[in-house]
Amino acid sequence: MSIPRHAGQPLRNFVMRRAGVLVAGIFLIVSASFFWFALLPLADQIASDQFDLTATRVESGLGQVFKPPEKLLAMSQGWLDGQAPSLDSPQAFNAIFKPVLQASPNITSVVAGTDAGQGWLLLQLGDNKWRNRMTDVQRWGAARQLLVEHRGDAKPQTHWSDQTYDPRQRPWYQGAMALPNDGGVFWSAPYTFFTTGDPGITAATRMHLKDGGTLVLGFDLMLRDVSQTTMHASVGQRGLALVMTDDERVLALPRPPAGVAEAQWLHKVLKPVSELDLPALTAALAQWRQSGRMAVHALPLLHNSTRWLVSARPYALGQQRLWVMVLAPATDFAPAWTAMLLMVSLALLCGVLLAMWIAYRGTRRLTRPLEQLARNSQRIGRLDFDSGEQVYSRVTEISQLADSQQMMATLLRDNQDELDAQAEELQCQVAALKLTETRLQQQNDQLATIIENFPGAVSVVDAALRLVAFNAEFGAVFALPPALLNKPDLMYEDVIRYNAERGDYGLGNADEQVRERVAMARQFLPHRLERTLPNGTVLDIRGTPLPQGGFVTLYVDITESKRHEYELEHQAHFDALTGLPNRVLMADRLRQAMPLVQRRGRELAVLFLDLDGFKTVNDVHGHAVGDALLLTLAGRMKQVLRDGDTLSRLGGDEFVAVLMDIDGIDASVPILDRLLHAVAEPFPINGCVVAVSASIGVTLYPQSQDVDADQLLRQADQAMYVAKQAGKNRYHLFDAAQDQQLRSQFEGVQRLQQAYDNREFVLYYQPKVNMRSAAVVGAEALIRWQHPQRGLLAPAEFLPLIEEHPLMVDLGRWVINTTLQQMSDWQAQGLRLPVSLNVGARQLQEANFVQDLGAALAAHPTVAAHDVQIEVLETSALQDMARVSAVMAQCTALGVSFALDDFGTGYSSLTYLKRLPARVLKIDQSFVRDMLDDADDLSILLGVLDLANSFHREVIAEGVETVAHGHMLLQLGCELAQGYGVARPMPASEVVGWAAAWRGHNAWHDVAVLPRQDLSLLFAIVEHRAWVEALESYLLGEKVALPQLEASHCRVGQWLDGGGLQRRRGHPGAQHLLVLHQRIHELAAHLCELKAQGQLQALYMQMPPLTELRDALLAQMQSLLGEPDV
Repeated sequence: MSIPRHAGQPLRNFVMRRAGVLVAGIFLIVSASFFWFALLPLADQIASDQFDLTATRVESGLGQVFKPPEKLLAMSQGWLDGQAPSLDSPQAFNAIFKPVLQASPNITSVVAGTDAGQGWLLLQLGDNKWRNRMTDVQRWGAARQLLVEHRGDAKPQTHWSDQTYDPRQRPWYQGAMALPNDGGVFWSAPYTFFTTGDPGITAATRMHLKDGGTLVLGFDLMLRDVSQTTMHASVGQRGLALVMTDDERVLALPRPPAGVAEAQWLHKVLKPVSELDLPALTAALAQWRQSGRMAVHALPLLHNSTRWLVSARPYALGQQRLWVMVLAPATDFAPAWTAMLLMVSLALLCGVLLAMWIAYRGTRRLTRPLEQLARNSQRIGRLDFDSGEQVYSRVTEISQLADSQQMMATLLRDNQDELDAQAEELQCQVAALKLTETRLQQQNDQLATIIENFPGAVSVVDAALRLVAFNAEFGAVFALPPALLNKPDLMYEDVIRYNAERGDYGLGNADEQVRERVAMARQFLPHRLERTLPNGTVLDIRGTPLPQGGFVTLYVDITESKRHEYELEHQAHFDALTGLPNRVLMADRLRQAMPLVQRRGRELAVLFLDLDGFKTVNDVHGHAVGDALLLTLAGRMKQVLRDGDTLSRLGGDEFVAVLMDIDGIDASVPILDRLLHAVAEPFPINGCVVAVSASIGVTLYPQSQDVDADQLLRQADQAMYVAKQAGKNRYHLFDAAQDQQLRSQFEGVQRLQQAYDNREFVLYYQPKVNMRSAAVVGAEALIRWQHPQRGLLAPAEFLPLIEEHPLMVDLGRWVINTTLQQMSDWQAQGLRLPVSLNVGARQLQEANFVQDLGAALAAHPTVAAHDVQIEVLETSALQDMARVSAVMAQCTALGVSFALDDFGTGYSSLTYLKRLPARVLKIDQSFVRDMLDDADDLSILLGVLDLANSFHREVIAEGVETVAHGHMLLQLGCELAQGYGVARPMPASEVVGWAAAWRGHNAWHDVAVLPRQDLSLLFAIVEHRAWVEALESYLLGEKVALPQLEASHCRVGQWLDGGGLQRRRGHPGAQHLLVLHQRIHELAAHLCELKAQGQLQALYMQMPPLTELRDALLAQMQSLLGEPDV
């Protein structure tokens, strides 16, 4: 028999060629992947990082230019104090804003305008040259401007300009007026300055004046300086950075092209970007527009066959948007490709050669015996059964193949003779085998599906619902009898009926149960379900339809996994030791209970229980005893609680109980008492008795404020600590109001600490004067809080929060240093002004107060110590008399003097006044303010003056709010005063100007001191004024008590009857005084009668004469003061 030969190639060549192709393919794939997924993204990432860095630097540069003007505008609200500067002279305007221009080089000029058409401009020209432009449209017209030129110390030159200008028509004015609120900052669009013609931008703010008008203040900024950051930005080798407006005008220029001077390049500011004549930038701008003019990051574009990258991100400036754009060729960020590719190629080449050598060696060892076997097979194929060359190999399969070949040769030789005889028989068997092969193929298809889906028991049902296959576990899982399983043509319905009749599907009609399940099976739908058998086994059942009809059903026993799942669920929600709910389950139940009690209109209580002394039990008796104690206590506490209440263990010795549906804390008291008793009951263990107690914190829900479950737990925890601090073995109810107060106080202190760190505190200064000589004798430093939202706050609104806090000492130290620095600054301006400052009791009693004060004075050598005065509250000085007296003595040794502030409000005695080295007494303003119509305050004030004279102390009156207050003080012999009648507290920048302009009040200059005998008349004047005010209040229904109406019973009548008028009988108005006094009492009685009769209209019409008589009487009595007795 001839063997056909097929064209082919040797196995060794075949394997080597394909191994080479495989290795080469891997080489190419690795190389391409490395280049595409590593090198190219690396270059793009480098470019992206460089773009972000450049854009951040540009934005930082913009912030350095634009942020200072916004801060200065915010500060300017207090500079003008609600008054527009004078238009007749620019000095007042320049005094405020010239230092601003000198300290801010980015600001070239200051402009201002009012809604009345008044305008101011201060322009810095360089070389100590300045220009003012003053505008008053109402007086001079819009076409006439007053220009003032300043050149160094030379006399200013004034001339008029016919250039038309109205500040109300300027964009910066109109934009600021359109702001919703005062104090906001408006940034104008970039434009060309009206005065200089330079490109620039204006920041403006609006403020209201005291006269009802509105003033807009603006700072002009040169835009050419903005380009310094972008022109010198480094973006690769050829990259550019610029800033442009939303309408694509250049705000900050990129690096100039080669051959273009920087000065010439700067003239393109505010030009369209297209006029820069930079092709790459033009292409980038076009690509950006195509992308929708949105913020982009490393956007690629192709320009002149070069791949460029461009980034653009917005920058907000007030109400407008700017764009920061950065672009550069991608090649600027590429690494050294040649060296990197050379190294990678060399490494891969070495790997390829090594792989080829290994493949060659392995192929040779594998193919040599196979080639010999091939030659032997060819020989056997030729029916040459002689033994050939023996084949040896270490490969098991090849050795087995060689043995099999040898056996095959033997069998062929033995059977060769029988082959011819069996040929005809084999032909018949082939036909039978083909039929068997078809049947086996069908069974193989079914078995393949079973094997693919099989995890446990399995059954196969055909389209007629016959059980054609099932395994042994199918019968074992469902406990089916062998007789049923061995039944020929076993139907699916037979198994269902057997299960139904023995009750596997529960109670019900078995026939109906069978019909339902068979009908569902005939749908041949995929299904999955869990079923629990009567013996407790849990099955995961999955049914999969077959293509030819029927379905395969898999039954997996998941009983163990279900049990493990339950154990995990239990461990996640219950305490392992006590079996009580843990924190997670307790919190979940609490969250469910909170809305439930609200719907019922009831309350719940959260009890946080901590064992007292449990740690000692653990330490002495061991953890085993501690665990046994916890288990026992958990059982006791559960017995105390009601059904529906929850007891949980948080861990350690902490428990939480939730009491449902209670009516206030009173309803919980019995349960709380039983809990305390249950915990405190002794616990016998190992022949000894262990006893602990409990501290319980209680909080209720609902509350006035919205709270969640976590907040309730924290509240109960806080209350528990209060109970523990109060002595343990007790409960404490959480106080929500007190907690809110403490939180508010804590937040207030934190906000003040933040204000201190942010430098929000400022000092104002209130002058002190000699009313008689009009001399400015000093000032008092007063702290204020410049709150970002609430404005300027007085100390009474924030200092009480930190009165006992260390921040008070830090703030006091800052006041001392700031005051000394300000005194030094004033001296540099030619004003030497003593200043007093307030020091609190806490700071005064600090151990290093004197040392700190000495160091502060040493740091300001130009300030004389005797110009510094420390004001101490009278009550503060009395807290620790010995300590305060010693500190004051040490400070006096440094040269610093002291004043007792608010004198008269404390409880000091003559002994205290003698022991304290205070040179000045400051009469509290409450006495001064009411002395004009309150005789008691006037008496106190006279007593303080007499006391000060006796102890040789100076006296200064606070609260001098009117000229009348000062007049009476001078009559009493008090010449030093402080108050609104002199000046309100003012910023440090206004003190020098105010001191130069102060001339005093004319009414104070010639007031004589009253002799002692006139004091009774002065008291009569004060009490009469108070009597008239009380009478008017009674008549208007503001007071119920009727003042004394008898003329002889009032203070004036007593003075008259006491001989006061007799001693001044020579005065021309003495007799008229009697008439006025009698008439005013008669009118008072008549008015009271009208009120009693209900004639209110007549009463109101006749009340004005009462005021006229009062003024006439008081004027007549004032004229008698100082007159000599006759």
